[in-house]
Amino acid sequence: MDIPRPSRCCSVSHREFLPGETFFSVLTEDGGQFFRQDIAAEHWRQPSQPVFGWWKTAAKQAAADLPSKQTSNELLFRHFEQLVRQQNEADAEMLYVLTLLLLRRKWLRYEKETDGGGGNKQIEVYSPQTNLSYQIPAAMPNHDRLEFIQQQLEQIS
Repeated sequence: MDIPRPSRCCSVSHREFLPGETFFSVLTEDGGQFFRQDIAAEHWRQPSQPVFGWWKTAAKQAAADLPSKQTSNELLFRHFEQLVRQQNEADAEMLYVLTLLLLRRKWLRYEKETDGGGGNKQIEVYSPQTNLSYQIPAAMPNHDRLEFIQQQLEQIS
């Protein structure tokens, strides 16, 4: 399924979206081909005809306005190293979520899962930046705590 990428302007007013502006996307299908319309929030009306799908989204910031991903990863990795050095049980959930984020961004590599004693699982990860392996307690937070941790990590990056 090939879904068209978002346009940079409203299909109703033909006005260009501002960075961060909310708009709606509508996906229709005709003869096996998908068509996309992006509609500014002020022009949005629920589709009256059957559609394949629709969703609410926001216009991206210009690349020049965003911090470089490299810088963001470096800041997150420095925070990771700090948490590893401290080995504070109160920060175990933050360290675990940060580890998962750095794995996703390929700044860490998953090696294996180990038993940390007392039935506590740990994951072993490797850092190509430092050429070191780290044992990280698998401390998955509950939903509310996870949202709080994500907000803290967004402030770092």
